[in-house]
Amino acid sequence: MVHRGPDDDGFYADGRVALGFRRLSIIDVAGGHQPLANEDGALRLVFNGEIYNHLDHRRQLERRGHRFQTRSDGEVILHLYEERGVDFVDDLNGIFAFALWDARQDRLLLARDHHGVKPLYWTSQQGTLIFASEIKALLASGLVPRVIDPEAVAQYLAYQVVPPPLSIIEGVHVLPPGRLLVHARGRTTVRAYWQPPVEPADPVTDPHDAQALVRRGLEDAVRAQMMSERPLGVFLSGGVDSSALVALASQHVAHRLKTFSVGFVGPDEAVLSELPWARIVADRYGTDHEEFVLTERMFLEALPHALWAMDQPTSDAINSYWVSFAAAREVTVALSGTGGDELFLGYDRDARLIEGAAAASALLDLPVGYLRGLARRLDRVDTASLWPGAARLVEGLRATALLDREFVSPRAMGIYDDHERLRILHGARAPRASSGFLGDDVPPNAAEPGDWVSRLEQRAYLSYVLLRDIDAMAMAHSLEVRVPLLDPRFTEAMSRISWRLKYRDGTGKWVLKQALRDLLPDDILFRRKMGFGLPYYVWMRRSVEPYVRDLLAPDRVRRRGVFRPDAVEALVRRFYGGDDGVWRRVWTLMVLEGWADQVLDRQEVAAHVAAA
Repeated sequence: MVHRGPDDDGFYADGRVALGFRRLSIIDVAGGHQPLANEDGALRLVFNGEIYNHLDHRRQLERRGHRFQTRSDGEVILHLYEERGVDFVDDLNGIFAFALWDARQDRLLLARDHHGVKPLYWTSQQGTLIFASEIKALLASGLVPRVIDPEAVAQYLAYQVVPPPLSIIEGVHVLPPGRLLVHARGRTTVRAYWQPPVEPADPVTDPHDAQALVRRGLEDAVRAQMMSERPLGVFLSGGVDSSALVALASQHVAHRLKTFSVGFVGPDEAVLSELPWARIVADRYGTDHEEFVLTERMFLEALPHALWAMDQPTSDAINSYWVSFAAAREVTVALSGTGGDELFLGYDRDARLIEGAAAASALLDLPVGYLRGLARRLDRVDTASLWPGAARLVEGLRATALLDREFVSPRAMGIYDDHERLRILHGARAPRASSGFLGDDVPPNAAEPGDWVSRLEQRAYLSYVLLRDIDAMAMAHSLEVRVPLLDPRFTEAMSRISWRLKYRDGTGKWVLKQALRDLLPDDILFRRKMGFGLPYYVWMRRSVEPYVRDLLAPDRVRRRGVFRPDAVEALVRRFYGGDDGVWRRVWTLMVLEGWADQVLDRQEVAAHVAAA
C-alpha cells in the first residue's frame, strides 16, 4: 500500500491487536506519525483522511484538560472518544476511515465517513478480524483466499461496481458509508450513524433564501477544505460543479490556483473533450492551468496498471485515473466537484425518475421483479404513435420501473439486466437483489420523488461508483481528493431546500446555477451536461482490440470460470462486427478479467507504467 502512503510507515502490536499504517503526509507533516496514541497509551489509532473541524474540537478538548502530542487532525479522534465513547463519530466533519483500539475495553472500532469517500474492507478469517483500505492488502496477508464471489459478479454486471456490503472477494466485506463497526470479545456489530438527510416537512421554498443558503454553505465548505501543508489544486472539467470550486477556491490562495483538465485530440475523440470549457473558467480566474492530452498509446500502455489500481473491478474509473495522474505531478491534494449532480438532481435520468414516480407511485408497492418485467414490456411501446397524455403515462411507468427499494436499477445506471446476466454467467442462477442496507438508508417516498431520487443517487451511484473510483485511482498516484460539495454540513443544509428548486422548469441543479450567476458565465452554467468520459469504444476497435481479445479469449474465460465462453465470444463478435450498442457490456467483462489477471493471478505488485 505504499502508493496510498509514500511518506512514512508505522506499526503497533500488543498481542491482541496489530496496526500498520502507510502515510500520505498533509497535516502536521513533521509530527503526525501514526499510529497515534492518547496520553496514557491505552488508545491507539490509524486514520486515513482529513477531519476538517479538528481545530474547533481541539480547542474545546484542551479546555477540558486533554493534552495533545501532535498537531495532527487525527489526534482529535482519540480525545473525542475519551469524552463521548462510540457516539463521538457523530461530531466528525471530514473524509475518513479509521481503526481505534481501546486496550481497556478490549475493543476495536472501525468507521467510515458519511458518504464513503475513504474505503474500508474487513473480513474474519481463522478467528481473526482483518481490515485494510484495499482488498490487495487483505490478499497479501495470506489469510484471505483469492476466490471471486459469484453473487458479487452478478451485482457488478448490473451496477458497474459491487455494492456494499459485498466485495468481489468471497468473505470480504465493505464497511458501508456512514457506518461504525465495533468488535469486542469476539463479537462484531455494525450500526449506522448517518444517512442522507430527508427533506423536512417545511423546506425552504423561497428561491432567494435557497440561493443564499447554497452560496453561503458552499463558500464555507470550500474554505474548510483548503487546509493543507502540501500543494493543492482543483480538477476542472468546465462543468458547473468544478467551475464553482475554482471560482471560490481562487479567493483563498495567495498564488495562482492550480487547475487540471484532461482532453483528447483526433476527429473521433474530440467530441468528448471539455478542454475549451475548462479554458474559459481558467482564463476568467487566472489559474495556473494544465491541459493534459490523453493519447490512445498512453491509455493502452497504462491499462494494466489502471486495472490493478481499481482494487475491485469497476467499469467507469479510468477517467479518474488520468486526471489524478495529471494532478499528482504537481500537487498532493485536489478538490473535486463530485456530488453536485446527486445533491441537486443534475442527471437527465433524474427527471425521468421524478416524473415516473409522481405519475405511477402506486406501482412502488409491487414486487421489484414485476416492475422490471413491466419495464421490458413498455420498452416495446412506440410512444410516438400515442396521444400525448398516454405517451406521458407510458414514459412515467417506464421511469417508475427504474426504481426499487434497494438501488437505482440497472436500466437507469447499469450494464446488464437480469436476463442478460443469466445468459453470460457461468453456472447461471437468478441473482439476488442488491445490498440490503440501502432500503433502510433511503426508504421509498413517492410523495416527494425528487427528495427520494436525490438520496438514492447519493447512496447508490455517488457512494458506490463515483467516490469509490475516485479514491482508488487518485491514491494509485498518491493523491488525496477532497469533495467540498459533500461536506456533511453542506449536505444537511441542502436537504432543507425543496427539491422543486433543485429540479425546476425542466432544469436540473436550478438553485445551484442561480446561486452562481455572478461567478460563472451562462455558457458554463447552462450548457448541456457532458460528463467526463473516455473514447473507450473508439480505442477498443483500434489499439486496444488485441488486449480485449486476449483477455476474453474462450480458453482464458473458460479457465477463470466466471463467464460462459460461448456467450462472451458471441458478444465480442457482435461488437467487432459493428454493433456499437454492446461496447459497454464487452468493456465490463474485459475489466473484470483484466482486474483478476492483475490482482489475483500476479503475486507481485504490478509495476507502475510511466504514461507521460
